Amino acid sequence: MFVRSGAYNVAASEQHFAVTHWLLDFVKRRSVETQSLLISAPPLDDPDLVRLGGAHYYGGCAPCHGGPGDPRNPVVQQMYPEPADLPLAAPSWTPGQLFWIAKNGLKFTGMPAWVARNRDDEVWAVVAFLRALPKMSDAEYRRLAIGEAEAPRSGMLELAALGSRAEILSRCHRCHETESSPSANRLVPKLVGQSQAYLEMSLRNYANGLRSSGIMQPIAAELDEANLVEAAKHYAQHRSVGKMASAPLMSEKIERGRRIATAGVPEKGIPPCLACHAGKSAATFPKLEGQHAPYIVGQLRLWRRGLRDRTVQGAIMAAIAPRLTDEQIEDLAAYFESVATMQVPTEAPRPPPPAPSRAPVRRR
Repeated sequence: MFVRSGAYNVAASEQHFAVTHWLLDFVKRRSVETQSLLISAPPLDDPDLVRLGGAHYYGGCAPCHGGPGDPRNPVVQQMYPEPADLPLAAPSWTPGQLFWIAKNGLKFTGMPAWVARNRDDEVWAVVAFLRALPKMSDAEYRRLAIGEAEAPRSGMLELAALGSRAEILSRCHRCHETESSPSANRLVPKLVGQSQAYLEMSLRNYANGLRSSGIMQPIAAELDEANLVEAAKHYAQHRSVGKMASAPLMSEKIERGRRIATAGVPEKGIPPCLACHAGKSAATFPKLEGQHAPYIVGQLRLWRRGLRDRTVQGAIMAAIAPRLTDEQIEDLAAYFESVATMQVPTEAPRPPPPAPSRAPVRRR
């Protein structure tokens, strides 16, 4: 009768009874602890992993949860239950518990599940950032989440010159390169030098859910056709600002990768990478010269897990990637990263020209 009467006030302006609040909080915490019991965290101290998580946090989490020097919106503060102040709340959860919450969301709180449930690698990036968040200064937070300290003046001038595209590209610049600074994160692809056709195709695949990413799908889905084309055109017309410095690589590793890239592994049915990823073929396939090695490794592992086979190009790689060993993947990534620039593509090997005709010489 009490429930049917409507006497219980469900307004967000009215708090639960103390016992109701305790019960819901207790159930939530026990549920998370139990559901995450068997989750083992990978290493989370990679600066690139933290930076990737920060870029997503700023766009996808900070509007509700805030950050150092970035208070929560007053409207959000009127939600009930109010979203947690994560710089304060994150340390009360283990990495496995934070992973489970970020991946699955929480009922009755407005906390959504991760868009791409199969991309655990992206969820762990957010967890890495959350683990570092409580100790961040305001400046460090803005550097990691926005990239503001990379080249603040030149970055602002560049966005100002973009006019109506500034809002869209400001999201891209949190992870990807600008005309004034190279890509700061080796877990995301370099876009400079890619063809406009390939970039447009990739954004459409993200927007349609054909390419799975909890970070890229929400961004691409918000683009109308005009902005999608403009974003692709912007990066296709970029000039390279130089290769990011990386750790020295063993020449033998690079040489092994070069042989696979140019000749393939015929006995395992692996074709030369450059047959598709260089020259005219790279209009609809990505150019790999100068690409970040960790990004290449990550994508090949996604193909081996069957997570990138829903497009025509993806289906081709889905048949090839499982034939590569871990060592061959590392070798290929090392080779392509060692190439100085994406502006001068390496052509695939060409067959020798036909022998000249031996037609008889007519004497006068």
